[in-house]
Parts: sequence; structure tokens; C-alpha cells
Amino acid sequence: MSKIIINQEEAKLIPRFSSYHISESGRVYKTSSPKRKIKPKKNENYLKEIKLHFKKDNISSHGRVSLVDDKGKLQNLCAGLLVALTFKLFDTNSKITKKDISYKDGNRHNLHVSNLTLVDKTYPNSKLKPNQIKLIKKLIKKGDSLRKISSLFSVSEMQINRIKTGENWGNGKRKIKAPVAPFIIEDGSMRKYIATFESQKLNLKIKKPFIIKRNPENPTENIIQGIVKGFKLSRKHTNITRAKKSVERLNNFFFKT
Repeated sequence: MSKIIINQEEAKLIPRFSSYHISESGRVYKTSSPKRKIKPKKNENYLKEIKLHFKKDNISSHGRVSLVDDKGKLQNLCAGLLVALTFKLFDTNSKITKKDISYKDGNRHNLHVSNLTLVDKTYPNSKLKPNQIKLIKKLIKKGDSLRKISSLFSVSEMQINRIKTGENWGNGKRKIKAPVAPFIIEDGSMRKYIATFESQKLNLKIKKPFIIKRNPENPTENIIQGIVKGFKLSRKHTNITRAKKSVERLNNFFFKT
């Protein structure tokens, strides 16, 4: 199948790698074994998840994965580019070797399709040394401003911010988990949105349409709140106009008859 749901995420068949599917958050699954007739375990539709690798102490490192293509050749690939290719973020006829992946939130470990954009390939600033990185992290922890630190080491504030968030010179571990809704939602867009809500399991079998409430602790902040399928869902929102549109969308999806 070209498109399946794995762990509550949409996963699509990777072009030129027909034994694998990749999910919308960049998780790679082996879904078939042409040479050996292996069946997935009960209640699963994939054979195994393929581990992604993030190099330690390498500011230019993307998450990478090793896959066997349809010609039987093992290839080491950028997982972000695979997401972009599979979910068609760019024209497949373009010269992909001249392109690179950019991350909207600045975190290279967040491979969700909504976080990726395709940019012209650039070459990162590599003049910072490991001992300088240790000092920078100490200054960040101390509370020094990004501007002050960047001027001390003659690099951009963006470079220091990437060190602060762990995008550059992190510990090599993936920090962003795949968004998971508290209950099954077939619609991928709504599933991703509900995954951003705080959820509380209720024993009562009731439904309540979504409304907007003022946050008593912060009057300028709004709280979207509703009860769906036995879960109380809530999410903070600062923009009242967007909050109203979100409530309308949620109620149309869950309560429209």
C-alpha cells in the first residue's frame, strides 16, 4: 500500500525504496521483505522501525538512515530529504543534490513534514571548537544574553541560539517525539492538531463542544477547551481571532451532524 497509518501517523511509501514507508514525523519503517516472506506481527502493519542516526558534536549533521533501494544498493540518506521527497515538498525533477533541508523551529531533530522547508545548500560555520562550546553552554546556563555571547565568540546570535536549543552541538538524541493524539483520528491534519492539546481521561461518557475561556492566571491568554470521546482537551492560545477559528474548526469536525 502506498499510504498506511502507523502508530497514529500517516506513512507513505518512499520513492525508489519500495520496502519502506516514512511517516509524517520522519520515522522510517520497513514494511516488506521481497527476498524473504516475513509477515508483520499481529495488529501491526510493519516489520520494524529503522533507527535514525544523529552525529554528536557536528553542527552540520542531519538525521540519517541506511536503506536498501529497489536495485539492492545500500544507501545512507538524509531523513529530512526523504520526508520532503515522499510528501512532495518539492518537484521531483529538481536537482536534489543542490538542495538542503531547513527546520522552521531551528531543531534538526524535529523531522515532521510541517517543520521542513527546502533551501539551497549552504556550508555551516565550523570555527567554534569543542572547548569553546563548553564555555558557551556555561554562559547560556548562567543567563548571559545571546547577543553578549555571540559578540564574545564572533558568531551570529542564531548560531548561539542553535547551541542553546540543542540543534547544534547537542547530545545526538532525538528530542521531538511524534505527535500522538489520545484517541484514533483518521484525518491527519486534525490528528496532528489534537496532539498539541493537553488531555485528561474522564470516566464520564459526556461530550461538550469546544469553547474559549480566559486563563484566570493570565487574563491576556485564552484557553480552548472541550470534551471528546472521554477526554477533556485543552490548549492555550494568545490570539483570540485564531482561537475562535480553531474552535469553529474543532466543533465542525467533532460535533457537526
